[in-house]
Amino acid sequence: MGVIPMELASKQVYDRTSDGSFIVRIGTKMLRTPLVFVMFVLAFCSANAQAEDRRSVEKLIQGCRYEALRPAPVQDSEWSEAFQCRDAIAESVRVGPIQPKMLSSCVPETLSPHIIAKAVVDFIEQHPERYHERFDIRSAAALHSAWPCP
Repeated sequence: MGVIPMELASKQVYDRTSDGSFIVRIGTKMLRTPLVFVMFVLAFCSANAQAEDRRSVEKLIQGCRYEALRPAPVQDSEWSEAFQCRDAIAESVRVGPIQPKMLSSCVPETLSPHIIAKAVVDFIEQHPERYHERFDIRSAAALHSAWPCP
């Protein structure tokens, strides 16, 4: 291997190889890194960079309260928040049966979204100190509490 110019010695350089890995040059050292590892590190760094997660309980709980209402909310902002919650709960319902046993849930398909949202809101509001946590985990726990898989 040749001598690396001084201007590259202090920079990180990423070169993609034909097998899907990267060669990372840091200073004078070259490290062969699998693509999956690089993606994991980048995802982890970006997740930590977001101090306030848009999917936290605190961000979605009001929309879930609107979703649990009958009659439904009438203002546009309320609908928008309700749809965000509905989407998040629908994802938790979809993956419920494949979760680990301690979080698995089997929500009956015949239930309306507002009944499911009410169960999630009731469960989450029992622990307001956990509002900073991720909504998907808390909603999975709520669904497991209400409709555990046999």
